[in-house]
Amino acid sequence: MNRELSHRQLQMLIQVSNAINSTLDLDVVFNTIMKETLSVIEAADEGYLFLYDPEDDTLIAKSIFLRSNDILSVVRLKPGESMTGITYMNKTCTHFPDRQSVYRATRTMSQANQAKLQAADPIFPYSAACAPILTNGVCIGVITLDCFHPDKSFQPEDLQLLEAISHQAAVALEKANLYRVKENSIYLLEEMNVQINLQNQLLNRSLEIHRHLADLVLHGEGVNAILHYLHQLMDTPILLLDQMGDLIASSSELLTADEELKLNRIRTMLHSFPSGSAIRPLTETCATPHGSILFPIGSKVNCLGYLALLSSAPLDEVDRAALEHASTVISFELVKEQAIFETQQNLKGHFIEELFTGKISNQLIDQAKHLQMDANRSYQVLMINLESTNQDSTDLYRRISPIRRNLTQVATDLFLQRFPYGMIVAKNDHLVLLLSYGHGFSEAEIQRYIKEQCQLFGEYIQNQKWGLKVAIGIGSVKRGLHEVYKSSEEAIKCLQFLKNYQTELLFVSYTDLGGRRLLLQNSADDLIAYALEVLGPLLTYEKSRKREFLQTLTAYLDNSLKMNETAQSLMIHLNTLIYRIKRIEEILGISLTDHKHFMDLSLAIHVYQLLGEQIEQRLVQRTADGR
Repeated sequence: MNRELSHRQLQMLIQVSNAINSTLDLDVVFNTIMKETLSVIEAADEGYLFLYDPEDDTLIAKSIFLRSNDILSVVRLKPGESMTGITYMNKTCTHFPDRQSVYRATRTMSQANQAKLQAADPIFPYSAACAPILTNGVCIGVITLDCFHPDKSFQPEDLQLLEAISHQAAVALEKANLYRVKENSIYLLEEMNVQINLQNQLLNRSLEIHRHLADLVLHGEGVNAILHYLHQLMDTPILLLDQMGDLIASSSELLTADEELKLNRIRTMLHSFPSGSAIRPLTETCATPHGSILFPIGSKVNCLGYLALLSSAPLDEVDRAALEHASTVISFELVKEQAIFETQQNLKGHFIEELFTGKISNQLIDQAKHLQMDANRSYQVLMINLESTNQDSTDLYRRISPIRRNLTQVATDLFLQRFPYGMIVAKNDHLVLLLSYGHGFSEAEIQRYIKEQCQLFGEYIQNQKWGLKVAIGIGSVKRGLHEVYKSSEEAIKCLQFLKNYQTELLFVSYTDLGGRRLLLQNSADDLIAYALEVLGPLLTYEKSRKREFLQTLTAYLDNSLKMNETAQSLMIHLNTLIYRIKRIEEILGISLTDHKHFMDLSLAIHVYQLLGEQIEQRLVQRTADGR
């Protein structure tokens, strides 16, 4: 082939060269190459430009000028496939002069590509010409032209011009590629600059937040000020909760109904841990299912509570870092408050222990004055025992330890709001309350109020699902500090009564025990033996009668031996009552008109009411033993 171009071909080449070098946009370059090539080579009806992808080892169509369909846009050719692939492998301008040569070349396509070609129902060209695009001896693509007129064909000068155009295309593509690389580099630099500026802004904002939090701590503003600042910063409510989800502080004075609902859901989630295990705090930041985010405060082994963000909106890095930093700052505040609380509890505990010995020294009087305790006021002691609802109480202290402050605060709210000159001391498994009353108080009204608060405290513990229950002993009111030890002893006796005798009561007052105080001076075994000694024959006689005689006797004694009142309370006929009383006297061998018998029966029935289950078990055992 003559390598020299004619004057006309040079003009056409210049035209093509000017067109494809008029832009550095790679996509525009692709289309310009094909458009100009088709315009200067008369035999070319259609054409397409393929570029080689080294990663995929395929030739991919970048510019397609077809009349019928765009099947080539979905066909990827391997080197050696079809006319384009063959030219890529040969690296020389290749002419396919007739339909037969074109058809043979297409048969080299893979089965998948042939299937796509057949599905498109192609019309094979009468001839084709392909030119490789070479850069430094490396083929980077192929220009393929098709002729669909039987009376036209590619001439040698067309192939020369196509080859020259492919050289110009190689230069233009290289320039466009360099431009695109440079353009991408500039874009990346700009993006990096934007990211650096953004990071600087975030860093400055983060430093400002940390500086502000540090200032709040240094100036002793406290937890409430920190929460208020976070609320302004995040524009959403922030709550400080203890380990069990109870509210310690809030960024707003009053919670809305929606905020209360979210708080209750958080508390429910925290209470969902099995009650039989020790309290297991969340140790990592987590989003709740109900639109809140919890940040743990303290360490994994000593969780002090949670910072609750009442919003489910995603947090950016600065806000998250600010809340984590605030959690650390608040943990220091809580540790400080906990240390103060423990110190106060130790001082009050030592004072209470000395006071309950009954030995009042001048030093103790001075300490009482320091604690704002007037030696001449009236005092009352309450003992609150905390017990496990499970039979296994080995982890009782582990349950109580994390909530000691919470329990103390609840007791303070219930009892000391009205009587502020008292004190509360948290021991290992119980609370000691020392209530102080001024002159002119109504003891009956105060005792009614104290019992109401005891009921509320017991219900609170039950509702928390901590696996705990309470027993409260209430001593009587004593005048002066020197008599306080007596009230403490009475409170302890009340707890002993609740422990020894089956009762569903949450609390008992020493004053309300009445004659039952005498029962505390004997063991349960002695009392059971006494009850069986007095009531044994009656219990044995009617073991299969649902204890109707015992019920009748109890009602008769409760109604002070009055027949009519007793019959009415039992809803039986008077003659039936007379018969039953007569039979009871015969079975027990007593007379109810005898004062001694009356006292013995009253006491024995009272013991039965307290220890009935154990008495019945002892009776069954005694019967089995043949006694």
